[in-house]
Amino acid sequence: MKVHLEDGTRFDCGGYKALDSGGVVLTADAKRKQVIGYVPADQLVYILPEDVAAERDDETPANDEVRTDGESESDADADNTEAGETEVGSDADEPDSGADESDSNADASDFDNNEPDSDDTTVDETTVAAGIEPEPNGVTAVAESTDDDHAADTDRAHDAGHTHEDVVQRIETLEGRVDGLDGRVDAMTEQLADIASGVEAASSETEETLDPEDVRNIRGIGEAYATRLRAAGLDTVSALRAATADEIAAAVAVSERRVSDWKRRADSHVEQAASSETTDADADTDANADTDPQEDTE
Repeated sequence: MKVHLEDGTRFDCGGYKALDSGGVVLTADAKRKQVIGYVPADQLVYILPEDVAAERDDETPANDEVRTDGESESDADADNTEAGETEVGSDADEPDSGADESDSNADASDFDNNEPDSDDTTVDETTVAAGIEPEPNGVTAVAESTDDDHAADTDRAHDAGHTHEDVVQRIETLEGRVDGLDGRVDAMTEQLADIASGVEAASSETEETLDPEDVRNIRGIGEAYATRLRAAGLDTVSALRAATADEIAAAVAVSERRVSDWKRRADSHVEQAASSETTDADADTDANADTDPQEDTE
């Protein structure tokens, strides 16, 4: 790579990196690992590959000749102008000395403003000499930022009262509560199992002990309605079927529609009982038919 500066200086470099601040860091290799210099943006003309820079240099002399001729003509015109001003100045009055002092002070201030900042130059030279690439504006070191963030988080945690010990204690407390809930769930599960088994046992016992003529065999008639029916003399399924709907409704204080449902279910209960008896009788007959005749004879 060829580097060309405003003052005409030219030299080679392996690579470069443009900074956000406007300057360019020059490196000795294309991978930009070894820093060799720094050029401010206002002093840089171009950085080009060697072949492109060579072509540009070949075209430069012709431009320089044209510029030289133009500068010669302008210099001649300037000389003539200065000569005329000199003649006029010789006839004119001598200029005021105070104006000369003002011009001198203005030139001195311009010179001071044009001088580069010594601090910036020192920083750039130190950075280049140490082989460290300067950080862009607004960017800080990652390690420093991480340490600062960690310190800030620690301070906020202490301010809020959430230390490591507090967190551990809260976790242990929550775990204890969960264990307690597990124990309560297990106890409730056992209680439900006991209740379910008790209900099943009671149902089985009720089904086994109920007489076929018990009114509680009718779906919808529980112990309360059965007690009212017994008080009215309707203590069997047959009596329930024989009574009228008005008698049953008056005795139990229910609607006629419910009484109709009870009577219909009572009829179905009797039919099912009769069917079961017929089935049992047929089974006994079949069993007797299968008996060996020789055994009966004996």
